[in-house]
Amino acid sequence: MPTLTIEYRTEAERLVLEQAVAFLTQVRQVADTAPDGTVLAACERVALDSGRRLVRDTLAQAVQARADATDAPKKCRGSGPRGDTLAG
Repeated sequence: MPTLTIEYRTEAERLVLEQAVAFLTQVRQVADTAPDGTVLAACERVALDSGRRLVRDTLAQAVQARADATDAPKKCRGSGPRGDTLAG
């Protein structure tokens, strides 16, 4: 069986990728086990339920990554001493 290697940058990205693989696995399992004449409807139910969750989680991860990247420079600029000395 072929294998796939995927590189990810963050743990959140890894989680979304694992959710996508789980979604595909779920769709294939439903397609393989649904009675004749019901395969499309069964797969559509999975796509609407699990697929919607996958898209929502993926979008949330992308927005959070952007927010984290935007906040990072602000955090660096505002922290730490400014070199002021106290006369003693």
